[in-house]
Amino acid sequence: MTIKKRFLISYIGGIAIACLSLFSIICIVFYVTTGRIPSPSTLYKTFTEQRSLSPEEELAYIKLRGIAKTDPDQLLGPQEELKKTISQFESESLGVVVRKQENIAYYSQDLVEKSLIVHFPKFDDNNLETKGTIDNAGRLYRYMKFDFYFSDQVPGSLLVLKKENNFLEFMTKWGVLVIVTILLVALSGLLFLNHLLKKTIISPLENLGVGMSAISNGQLEVSMTKPVKQTAMEVKQLTDDFEKMREALIYSTEEQAKLENNRKELVASISHDLKTPITSIIGYVEGLLDGVADSPEKQDKYLQTIHTKAISLNELIEELFLYSKLDAAAIPFHFERININEFLKHIIEEFQLQDNQVSFQLSNQQTNASYVLADRMQLNRVFINLIENSLKFKAMNRPLLIEIGISESAGIVKVSVSDNGQGISAEQLPFVFDHFYRGEEARPTNTGGSGLGLAIVKQIIDMHDGQVEIESQLHHGTTVTIILKKA
Repeated sequence: MTIKKRFLISYIGGIAIACLSLFSIICIVFYVTTGRIPSPSTLYKTFTEQRSLSPEEELAYIKLRGIAKTDPDQLLGPQEELKKTISQFESESLGVVVRKQENIAYYSQDLVEKSLIVHFPKFDDNNLETKGTIDNAGRLYRYMKFDFYFSDQVPGSLLVLKKENNFLEFMTKWGVLVIVTILLVALSGLLFLNHLLKKTIISPLENLGVGMSAISNGQLEVSMTKPVKQTAMEVKQLTDDFEKMREALIYSTEEQAKLENNRKELVASISHDLKTPITSIIGYVEGLLDGVADSPEKQDKYLQTIHTKAISLNELIEELFLYSKLDAAAIPFHFERININEFLKHIIEEFQLQDNQVSFQLSNQQTNASYVLADRMQLNRVFINLIENSLKFKAMNRPLLIEIGISESAGIVKVSVSDNGQGISAEQLPFVFDHFYRGEEARPTNTGGSGLGLAIVKQIIDMHDGQVEIESQLHHGTTVTIILKKA
């Protein structure tokens, strides 16, 4: 069963239960007090009979009843004093009616004689039922009746009438219409609430269902319709959460597509970079087997080339293995507090021992030592890769100068590695951290690079929650800045 039907049934059930409960209570109370099952007419009659008299009604009834007992003939033709008394009662919204036999001998001005004759209550010489309600020309009056005999023993009746209040008269005449109107208003309110329910809850949930169906069919671009202002808070929250989930799915799908594309590019790049040295090795080995190298000098040159290519291939495989493990977060990092000044001095000393043609310059803007929280082995790999890049791409017309600067600001430590090498063009700069990127369309390997050096640097620094920035100008050098959190 739908939510809409459930709410509709609950509304109708609530109204029905309330009406039945109220009717049951009235029936029980009436049955306990009267011993009868009530009907609308008996309810009204009981209400009027049991209602107490007003002081005016009681006074008029007692006075006129006394006259009817002592001198009933006075009622047939009221004289001055009696006429004055009756006029006083009539001024207090009371009516007086005197009947002799079947004829109306006297009635107040506002009453209708014909209607009185038709609806006049029956004569009862025992006066057992002295109260009731009479209809006079469509208007209801409550009466007190006293039956007596005139001097000639003709039965007579005295009525003191009080016009019912407008509400009771209205309910008596128009009660059915009022009930029907109330039911129609209740039904209209029910329909309005149902419409409001549909607008604020059902429709947004239906839209949500449409969105879910679209997502299950792979249509992630279909955004959710924004709920109207009156929508229930829970439905709004559910719609917002669903929209966030859809955006997260789009992002995840896009990332998955990027990863798949990167995987394809990586496979293509690996195939290219592995094929080149292997092809060279195969060619030189075949040259040796075919006797092309017919002198010891040529054989030695061929073997030296094979050895160089094999070393290059081994380095490429090692870097590729490292890159893959970093990409899969398979390398554990052991963070420790490192004095970055002493750390860099040690790296510079190692390179100066290997190559005396490179000038290193270390500068620290701080008077005290700077400390960072890092993995010593991986951070060592970062700076080795940066320095080796500077060595591979040094300018041919000037000695290589590498400057390493250290500075601190707002809880971070910046280490910049600058050189005066070949530099990088503005078009190539955004791609230098991509794997296997070398900046040349033909992808030559004469520089000995694998295209993974800067990609590995970025991965390692990312694992340190740091940043890598690069600035370069073609033919003027490059500056790479490593930003780490201060320990």
